Amino acid sequence: MLKRYQEEIDKIKGCLVKKKIGKRSYYYLARREGKKVKFIYKGPVSAEIRKAYREQRKMLRKYKGLIAQVKKQIGFLKKALRANKPGVKS
Repeated sequence: MLKRYQEEIDKIKGCLVKKKIGKRSYYYLARREGKKVKFIYKGPVSAEIRKAYREQRKMLRKYKGLIAQVKKQIGFLKKALRANKPGVKS
């Protein structure tokens, strides 16, 4: 399950960032390449594309939350299994 969530996160190609320079707004695609964050100019972006990127961010937050829950469950199960081993005192 953890692997599947991680694969879904890897499919996300970055997020749309709005930068305001002077009185104008410019849209960039921000993505991580190794330790660096690269910004790729996207030009004028339609409302549909902005909405798609917003939905993508929601899904990213959802998957990260699910990963955190799965990791907590794995930790709990490991502790429970360790406690039930014969010869281990609690």
